[in-house]
Amino acid sequence: MRQQWMAGLTALALAAGLFIMDAPGAQASAKGRRNTAIGLGAATAYSLLRHKTTQGVVLGAGTAYAYSRYRHARNAERRRSRVAGYRGYYPASTPPGWHHGRKRGWRGRSVPPGYSR
Repeated sequence: MRQQWMAGLTALALAAGLFIMDAPGAQASAKGRRNTAIGLGAATAYSLLRHKTTQGVVLGAGTAYAYSRYRHARNAERRRSRVAGYRGYYPASTPPGWHHGRKRGWRGRSVPPGYSR
């Protein structure tokens, strides 16, 4: 009896520790989200062909949600690449805005903090 009680207490402590220590979420790329949507779509088609309508409807809803997440991720990647093109990332030796005219705003100097010699 005591061993069962200790095992339950240990399991409770472990569960509480996992709940408190939030695990970092996985970041899926647009390609991974596309693959998930394709896999769910295939499972939906298979379920509906086997006349498992409840399972097919649930999988279909999951497919629709996965596809919407894929479209959102794809649009976000395109937006990020467009913004990166606008900013024109420079090497580490030159800060952003270095090639855009006269340098003002660095406390009256033409060199940003950390770049003065």
